[in-house]
Amino acid sequence: MVVLRACSDLAQGFLGALLPVQCAGCRAWDQALCPSCRSLADREPLPMSLEGRRGVVPGVVLGDYSDPLRRIVLSAKHSPRADVTDFLDRAGVRLGASLCAVLGLEPSSGEEARAGRSSAFSASESQVWVVPAPSSWKRRMRGRQVAMPLARAVARGLASHGREGVRVRVVDAVRLRVGATSQSGKAGPQRMVGRMGAMRALVTPRGNVRVIAVDDVVTTGATIREMERVLGGLDGVAALCRPGLTS
Repeated sequence: MVVLRACSDLAQGFLGALLPVQCAGCRAWDQALCPSCRSLADREPLPMSLEGRRGVVPGVVLGDYSDPLRRIVLSAKHSPRADVTDFLDRAGVRLGASLCAVLGLEPSSGEEARAGRSSAFSASESQVWVVPAPSSWKRRMRGRQVAMPLARAVARGLASHGREGVRVRVVDAVRLRVGATSQSGKAGPQRMVGRMGAMRALVTPRGNVRVIAVDDVVTTGATIREMERVLGGLDGVAALCRPGLTS
C-alpha cells in the first residue's frame, strides 16, 4: 500500500509539472483553491436534522450540495491532484464548534458556574465519540478518505469550543461489510436499500458516551441510519453538505 501511494505521488508530481492546476471549486486556473472558494470553509454552518431509528437526530451542515461546494467534495474524493486538506480542516473545526450548541456542550456562563447549575451535558456524560462514516477499502488504500480527516477536525472544534473537562475522541468504529457497494450515482430508494445491513461495528460505546457521526454528504440519511444501527444510537451529525438546503 505504501509503495502504491508513493508511485501515485510521483506520477502526480510529474503531471503537476506539465499541467497547471485549477481551483477545486470554481475551476479558476493556477490555484488549488481560490480565496472565494476557500472562504466557504468559514461560513456559519446550518442546522439540519434527519429521522433516525430512535427519533430525530440533530446536526449541522456547511451548506447545500451545489457548486462550488459540491465540486470541492468531489475533488477531495476523486481527484488526486486536488489538495483540499486545509479546507477540510477549517470546515471541520467550524462544524465542531457549532455542534457544541447541539449537544449542550457550550461552556457555562459565570453565573451558571457560581450557582452550581449543570447543563444538558452532565458530568456523567463527559465523553464524546466522533465517528467517521466508513470508506471503501479502495478509497482507504488510495488515501482519498474525506470523512476521517473531516472527523478529526470536527473533534478539534468540539474540544476547543466546548466545556472544559469533556473528552473528545475520534473513533474509527465502523466498517463496510465485504460486498457493500458504492452509493455514488444511486437514486434515493437505491441508496436506502444499499446501506441496509452494509456495516459492522468494530467497537461500540459503553455508558454515557455521546456519539457524533461525520460524513461528507448527507442525502437520504441511509448511511447515518446504518451507523446509528450498528453503534446503538447517535446524538448528532456533522457533514459538509446536504441537497435541498438554502446555503
